[in-house]
Amino acid sequence: MFTFFKLFVRGAFAWALSAWVLGALAQVAPTQSTASAPLLLPLNAKQQASLGVQVATVQASTGGQLLASATVVMPPGKEFTVSAPYAGQVSRLLVGVGDSVKAGAALAHFTSPLLGDARRLLNEASLDYKNASAAAQRDQAMFDEGIIPAVRLQLSRSKQEAAQAQLHAREAELVAAGMRFDANTGYATGTLKAPLSGTVSEAFVAVGQRVEAGAMLFKLADSSQLQLDVQLSSDKAAQLQVGDEVSIASRNAKAKIIGVSRAVDASQSARARATVTSRGSLQAGELVSVTVHAKGKAGLAKSDTQWLVPARAVTQWRGKPWLFVANDKGFEAQTVNVISSTDDLSLVEATLPVGSKVAVTGIASLRALLQKDE
Repeated sequence: MFTFFKLFVRGAFAWALSAWVLGALAQVAPTQSTASAPLLLPLNAKQQASLGVQVATVQASTGGQLLASATVVMPPGKEFTVSAPYAGQVSRLLVGVGDSVKAGAALAHFTSPLLGDARRLLNEASLDYKNASAAAQRDQAMFDEGIIPAVRLQLSRSKQEAAQAQLHAREAELVAAGMRFDANTGYATGTLKAPLSGTVSEAFVAVGQRVEAGAMLFKLADSSQLQLDVQLSSDKAAQLQVGDEVSIASRNAKAKIIGVSRAVDASQSARARATVTSRGSLQAGELVSVTVHAKGKAGLAKSDTQWLVPARAVTQWRGKPWLFVANDKGFEAQTVNVISSTDDLSLVEATLPVGSKVAVTGIASLRALLQKDE
């Protein structure tokens, strides 16, 4: 009898313990009033803090907003590469990456035996031209006095013109090399000049490094004006037109579409070009998320069910995208339709009250609460 009583007490205690555990789990377990209603996750402020949940307010989307990625670039002709004019070496660097230079400023000293030969040939061409000019002037004076025939004068003038053409060719060679010669440098050493005003964005050489002719030495960029190279899907490109506004919220910058190419490349992407009208903190070369305010087909009407939310707020569950919408009792897990997305933002379609807040951190913990009953 005593043994039976002990077994009865143990069974009753186990049943009570199970009932207490199930009741505790029910406090945070998802509930659903109907099959179509959002899944409810009752959570108080203390539980939210322990799960690391933070929220952000959704932004109402105006009609025609499209999300895309863009690269910040310089307009055509505002970026220039300085190359080695001959095979040789950089004997001295005068600028570094990030330095601002003006057109004609010294970048580096460049030494090459071929540069010495080019200067020698230039000097020879200059002497030949002087001699030919002096001979032509002398023959002109002798022709005026009737001492020599016109054929002799014509021959002298032809030699002068040929010498002048040779001199111009030698000068053009050194001008194309972008070199300037100073009295304090060696005969085979010249100074590389900046072809435009801007900033040294890249330097590819070190002092004493030997390079081949045509090797890249510096890259200069005039970053006073920037553009955006926007990558788009073909359906998004079809909704854009010249003049559409572009905003870059993360950089407090704005731009305007100046061209749209709807032809897709090998990656099935179309492109648009935008000029930056308000620079903000944009820097050349960076990849940013942009919002295009299309005034074409997509901008004909404003939708009350489209919202901009942080991209990290959207999670996948049961093969669908979901948002955790905050309320006074905790959160509601609600399915949404993602219209477009970038690394920073997502444009979603859902029925939400104005000023709604969604979870942006602790998403994994909230999703685990949904999945624990599966």
